[in-house]
Amino acid sequence: MEKTPLFHLEPLSDLYVDACLRDGAGNLLFLSCVSRDTSLQQLFSAFSLPQSQGGLENFHLRGDDGHRHLVNVGDDERLGKLTGRLPRDNLFGNLVHAWVFDKALQQPDYSNRVAWLVDRKTALVGERLEQRIWDLYKLLSPVPLLEHWRDTLLRATKPAYVQALDDSTFPPLGDITAYRIHLGDLFLETVSAMVKGYKLTLNHSTPAERLAA
Repeated sequence: MEKTPLFHLEPLSDLYVDACLRDGAGNLLFLSCVSRDTSLQQLFSAFSLPQSQGGLENFHLRGDDGHRHLVNVGDDERLGKLTGRLPRDNLFGNLVHAWVFDKALQQPDYSNRVAWLVDRKTALVGERLEQRIWDLYKLLSPVPLLEHWRDTLLRATKPAYVQALDDSTFPPLGDITAYRIHLGDLFLETVSAMVKGYKLTLNHSTPAERLAA
């Protein structure tokens, strides 16, 4: 079984991170960390305080290889927090697991047609990844999308409307990955053009079958 990498959160002591997401500007999207309750409360306070009062505008995550990864905190108002206490009989004593996340990850933004897909790297691969992206397409689309359009429409539109954080300037840290789906203003025009060009049809048929008909 592969060991999960841990990152030390600097400048705080005794606080370790097993997963972190940042957006294209390096701003914090998701943080999974483990420590004692006092250290976590110190972290939460540092997020909300100005730098002049000991607050954190940014921090670094240092891996076992010594490499340091910059994370910008940004506006604390957008961050949600959840905590859960680990069993007391573990090897390291009384520890708390905390998750800090941008609230935008929780549910789709229907007005701007934006949604996030977040999961373990090993869970978002192949057919499962395609289907979960397609499910978000159907939620965000201003028009109904027929199920048999999936492969054709995703193949034509994913490069424009699906952003993988793995390909960004600030890639995910740990066993986590994320995709940002944004069906921009031209999405409806794209669907319409594909329907008019018989690339998307009411009936589930192949191009050869449509020509034969």
